[in-house]
Amino acid sequence: MTNKRTPGRPKVKTEMNITRERISTTAAHLFLTYGYESVSMQQVAEASNVTKASVYYYFKDKATLFTKAVSSMFQRITGRVEELLQSTKGLESRLYEVTLEHLKRPHIDFETLLQEAGSSLSKDHIREIRESEQDIHKALENIFKQAMENGEIVTTSPLLLAHAFSTVTMIRNKTELITELGGYEKTAQSLVDLFWTGISPK
Repeated sequence: MTNKRTPGRPKVKTEMNITRERISTTAAHLFLTYGYESVSMQQVAEASNVTKASVYYYFKDKATLFTKAVSSMFQRITGRVEELLQSTKGLESRLYEVTLEHLKRPHIDFETLLQEAGSSLSKDHIREIRESEQDIHKALENIFKQAMENGEIVTTSPLLLAHAFSTVTMIRNKTELITELGGYEKTAQSLVDLFWTGISPK
């Protein structure tokens, strides 16, 4: 008697999906490192160890590749942020861990990158990117809301806190400042202290 295959989604990704994901991840790294204009489809192909035709098979043009690559990157970041925020540590400690990991991944300023690519992107492209980006803020918003309900922080707009925290951690490309503050760990702690306690005298 043979066992019938249980219907549903396969447990292992197909080779095509793996190749598509590798191209997407590689492209995101190249775009964030070198900018939009400097990266060609040929460069993405070579860095992904596939042919240029393969890149075009999965992504019809550079704008589509950029959109999917960046959106997937934000999805991965959101997943990692959610993982760090769901630990049993206090909120301040969890924010430190998120900040530290963020600082250790320096890249080109994203808003500058998006502005550079803007003329090549459609409204649908930009909307898809922004929606993926907002998922990170939603993850932070949810954790701030939970902390308010638990009495761990003051009651205010959790969405405002999410955006404020994201803004505070945007200095990751300021290598001279990070060095002056004593490295990633001390910089992360200084940023969280600033966000957590403010600048009012103690």
